[in-house]
Amino acid sequence: MWFFFSPNIIYGPDSLDFMENISGGKCFIITDKVVKGLGYLKILTDTLDKSGKQYEVFDDVVPDPREEGVLKAREQCLSYSPDIIIALGGGSVMDTAKVVWCLYEFPDFALDDIHTFRNDLYDMGKKAKMVAIPTTSGTGAETTFVTVISRYEDEIWKKYFYLHRGLIPTYAIVDPIFPTGMPTELTVDTAFDALAHAIEGLGTLWRNEFSDALALKAIELIFKYLPIIYKDGKNQEARDFLHQAATIAGLAFGNGQVHIGHTLGHSWGSMYHVHHGKSVGIVLKYVTQFILNDPDKFDAIEIYAKLAKQLGWVPWTEDSKKAANKVIEKLVELQKEVNFPSTLKETGVSKEDFEKDLDSLVNLCYQDASSVLTPRATNSEQKHFAKLYQYAYEGKDVDF
Repeated sequence: MWFFFSPNIIYGPDSLDFMENISGGKCFIITDKVVKGLGYLKILTDTLDKSGKQYEVFDDVVPDPREEGVLKAREQCLSYSPDIIIALGGGSVMDTAKVVWCLYEFPDFALDDIHTFRNDLYDMGKKAKMVAIPTTSGTGAETTFVTVISRYEDEIWKKYFYLHRGLIPTYAIVDPIFPTGMPTELTVDTAFDALAHAIEGLGTLWRNEFSDALALKAIELIFKYLPIIYKDGKNQEARDFLHQAATIAGLAFGNGQVHIGHTLGHSWGSMYHVHHGKSVGIVLKYVTQFILNDPDKFDAIEIYAKLAKQLGWVPWTEDSKKAANKVIEKLVELQKEVNFPSTLKETGVSKEDFEKDLDSLVNLCYQDASSVLTPRATNSEQKHFAKLYQYAYEGKDVDF
């Protein structure tokens, strides 16, 4: 038995107007100061005003949301007692809102009560519907059941996963009006997050026919439209399709999951506060090479060879190993085309700090759940995590 979970998805220009069709008159909006400052909150509240809906706003979400902030939002939500919870923002806002939604539906729960083995969480939505409105084109969090909340332990902010399929939003409204104003660097960083979801997703142990199909389409759209937006950020068609691509990649990721690339990226981001999309985008080349170098236990070469052939990067008659390596070549070409860093060194971390922190980075990797679906086992004796970090820091092709 397998399964596929998805929110109801409304996408394209003017899709925000669908809010008037969602029953309920009291909306609790969760967002952040940046989104508010960009005027996106007003776009939403103007739409709610037109449909006669009331609303209250929590705008204190911070990047890599922390447990204290989530609980603060929960208390405000319980006090307001809405029948619609709206997440307006990027991944941090979505993660906060999904957890708040759960703690609102089950007010006796603590954060650690949210886990995949609770059957009662399938009953989410009895008190309020959840509407996720992404303002960035990357995380795909509007489609997924995974949330990442930080907790301060052992003198570091550790990222903890709180997940259950009941946390998938009721609706995802994917309106390109929001990402149009994104600065270039953020556009590229978030797009590489989506690309990592799709390319890693093709190589996980949970990959399936549904996730494979979605990952393929997401990769196609990102490679086509990201360079266009890099040159012209106001191109409406490209913004619309890249926004759709992030959601499509989120569906692939949400149902097939990711692997060691996110493990490395989460730990790097936790340690050095580097944007998540930048972290996972940089290591994507290296972890894909790592998987391709172990073909005996998993058909990675055939999987990525098929990707290259389906997207027309090589002819169908091409040798499988050469075709699979073409995926690496195209990834490097895209990085150069949109001025995306190719090494962890380029995130501004000194070699001295990196070498000093390497053991801590590796320890964080072993605490990260993303690695369990990696088809090639990470061997502690061979120090795979440490070597991958070292290769990604220096920019060396993975040869082990």
